[in-house]
Amino acid sequence: MHRAIALYSGGLDSLLSIIIVIQQGIEVIAIKFLTGFTSPLKESDLEYARQFGFEIKEINIKEKFIEILKNPAHGYRKNLNPCIDCKILMLKEAKEKLSEFNASFVITGEVLSQRPMSQKREILKLIEKQATLKDLILRPLSAKILPPTKPEIQGVVNRELLYDIYGRTRKPQIDLAKKFGIEKPPQPAGGCLLTDPSFCRRVKDLMQHDELTVENVELLKIGRHFRISEKCKAIVGRDEEENKILLSKGAFIYPSDMKGPVVFLIGQYSAKDIDTAASICAFYSKRKEVVIKLPQEKIKIYDATTKEEIVKYRV
Repeated sequence: MHRAIALYSGGLDSLLSIIIVIQQGIEVIAIKFLTGFTSPLKESDLEYARQFGFEIKEINIKEKFIEILKNPAHGYRKNLNPCIDCKILMLKEAKEKLSEFNASFVITGEVLSQRPMSQKREILKLIEKQATLKDLILRPLSAKILPPTKPEIQGVVNRELLYDIYGRTRKPQIDLAKKFGIEKPPQPAGGCLLTDPSFCRRVKDLMQHDELTVENVELLKIGRHFRISEKCKAIVGRDEEENKILLSKGAFIYPSDMKGPVVFLIGQYSAKDIDTAASICAFYSKRKEVVIKLPQEKIKIYDATTKEEIVKYRV
């Protein structure tokens, strides 16, 4: 029995590619790489694995991805997503797992020219070369319009049972999903936060202040964010769940009656920074003034800041 490793994004294209290969009697181990900017495995992913008979694993590459994000060799796409460098990193990681999983090639859900920057023919060749996986990356959805790979040449994979999908149209994939019995097809891609302009503003703020770490990236996903000073940033909880998360990390400021947001301070903060954060807390508590508890300090009363000041500090 032959075995392959698949890059699994959680999107429709990678799922279809896995099914196409499984139908040729090849075992597939799907890997979901956790970068810190993509979602972890969901219950629907596990359901697909059970339905179509493939193994699925998560591998953490957050630290390595952070280093790439700081200075990607091939630059960013529209926002802050280093798509080419990201794919090279994942393929290199997959290559290292080939012997561990007794697999002989790698599958991806890439479609030729679906994405104008990262899925051009010459870019696919560049990625293959830099990942040192020459002729070992099978792209089942576009394989018939790409050069034959080693598993095809060796007869492990029947090229005639692969596809020739090209460009940005989604109809062939939707038709395949119906053919394979996928009742609720996932979105085209797994989703990366680095394509979201508002989230990217937060990431850029961390980069500009030399605060880009795995822990700080996780905090970007919750709350409202405010750059109070060059060395201090405040995160304001938006609901009870976010307040609990911030409290678990050592929240610094919150209303004494707990009827309002928790504010967590990151970095080095001065007395002035504390005053500013407390005023922001008062603003979001929807009171003209609010009693704020400060650790190791007596209770103080702060006037709520203005909407203009909120806009000034908001990241």
